[in-house]
Amino acid sequence: MIIWINKWKHLLGILSIPIQGLIYMGIASNIGPNIIFNYYWIDTQIPFVKWFIFPYISWMPVLYLSFLYLAIKHRSLYWRTLLIYNISVMACNVIFWLFPTYVPRPDVVGTDLASMLVNFIYQSDAPLNCFPSIHCLTSYLLFITLKRGLVTKRSVKVFMYTLLWLIIISTVFTKQHALIDVFGGILFAELTYQLVHYISSINHRRENQVTTSL
Repeated sequence: MIIWINKWKHLLGILSIPIQGLIYMGIASNIGPNIIFNYYWIDTQIPFVKWFIFPYISWMPVLYLSFLYLAIKHRSLYWRTLLIYNISVMACNVIFWLFPTYVPRPDVVGTDLASMLVNFIYQSDAPLNCFPSIHCLTSYLLFITLKRGLVTKRSVKVFMYTLLWLIIISTVFTKQHALIDVFGGILFAELTYQLVHYISSINHRRENQVTTSL
């Protein structure tokens, strides 16, 4: 039992995902009156397409399963990606606290599955704290991790690339986010990714220098 625990205790790192979610909800429940209307002319030209709710709701399972896969198959990449995730999401939470934003939503009428799912999301997730988009940030992070850090079957990559970009696109077609939220999420993920890799490369060079000097 102890051997099994020692082998898989690193999976506990995944608990940081719901912890970050609780922080987000705590911030959303304590927003004051100074909310920024985060919606521009170009956003009004993007139609509401309820069917995009299906890739949108796939985000959470994709996020957890991706980290679970990395934890099992690529432990070092798992820790690095988890570090990038937590740094970037914590930075987002600071922005949510200081600059809360709001995106308007349409009225959705219908009894089909897509309409019911949209209304469920609207009721369970307030249209606040939209910039930057966590959906887009994490989906883009998984995309660049897969593209730059993993060697796997081409069919798997094509499937995941398609799904992750559908999740990103779905945020504007379901009217959960404005375009600026999408670009903000992608920018946060890319900047944090580059920062962590840069610091890691510096530490790696220092370790090599120490080893060489010895």
